[in-house]
Amino acid sequence: MAAAPPYQYPWYQVVSGDEIQQGDIFNDCPVFWPREVDFDTPSSRASFSWAERDVIVMSQSCDLVIDHPKVHEVLLCALWQPAELKGTHIATPQGLEEARRGSLPAFHLLAPSSEPGFERDFRIVQFRRLYTLPFSFVRRQAARQPHLRLLPPYREHLSQAFARYFMRVGLPTDIPSFK
Repeated sequence: MAAAPPYQYPWYQVVSGDEIQQGDIFNDCPVFWPREVDFDTPSSRASFSWAERDVIVMSQSCDLVIDHPKVHEVLLCALWQPAELKGTHIATPQGLEEARRGSLPAFHLLAPSSEPGFERDFRIVQFRRLYTLPFSFVRRQAARQPHLRLLPPYREHLSQAFARYFMRVGLPTDIPSFK
């Protein structure tokens, strides 16, 4: 694990309780997705798969107020350690550098954490791997144990990268290169 360099502004804070904010990181959070659904048979049951994944909350904090939530489900993105993506471009030094610079729109690089008990290497947010979980479920997950929270301005930087990924527009014809 790479030692976290001394950053002038802290990236993370350890939080406890059931309050959820954008940038909250949950390790080993259960996530679910449909595996098989027979739409032709109304009485058939859907089959689901599940796994424990590291995730980060992407829903806006203003939508996650405990007394007045504006959402029923919380949007989460997969969070990976480079070693978990071994064999892919993103896990190489060049891929990590491209993610750091923002040249890979589907990925966002987070700094290592040196918070006591929460030491982590660089982490990669993957915007292509999305999950939703019920608001009450994520609140219970938050209350289970302390967790890391990404702090401003890094949280807003993540949110901006997420927005850039989803607002991309493919042009039918682009301006030719100046090379």
